Amino acid sequence: MENMGDKGDMDKRIPMLIAGLVVVVFVGMAGAYVLLDPGDASTSISGSQAIGIVMSNPNASEYYSQYFKVPDRRVNATTLVDSSPDGSTSEEGIWKVEIMERTCYCSGVKDLYVIEGYVSASDGEIFEISTGEVSESEYDKKTCSSTSCH
Repeated sequence: MENMGDKGDMDKRIPMLIAGLVVVVFVGMAGAYVLLDPGDASTSISGSQAIGIVMSNPNASEYYSQYFKVPDRRVNATTLVDSSPDGSTSEEGIWKVEIMERTCYCSGVKDLYVIEGYVSASDGEIFEISTGEVSESEYDKKTCSSTSCH
C-alpha cells in the first residue's frame, strides 16, 4: 500500500516543479530574443554591438568578472529606446542593454546581478552604465519609469 506521506510530499513538489519550468521557459524565450538580435536595420550600431560596447567598459567588465559565473543563468537583452534615463538622445535611438544573471538556480523570486547600459545606436557612444544586485520582482519596477512605460 502507498504511504500517505509520500503523496503529501509529491503535492508539495508540484508547485516547485512548475516554478522551475516557468524559469526555464523564461530564460529560453529571453535567450531566443537575444539570439535573433532585435536590432533595427536602420541603426548604425546593432544590438549585439551595443552589448560588446557596454562590456568593453572597465566598470562593467570588472563587475561581470566578479559576479557572473554561470552562463545558464544569464540573459542578455537589447531594446531600442528614445532616450537614456539622464535625458540623452541620439539620432537613431539608444540601445538599452541589459545583462542579467540569477544569483542561484533556486525556484521563486531571487536576486539578479545586473549590468545596464545605454549606448547610442548612431555612433556607439556610452551615455550611462550601472551595475548592481536587485530582486527579480523589483528590477522591472525600477527600470520601467526610465523607459517611458508609465
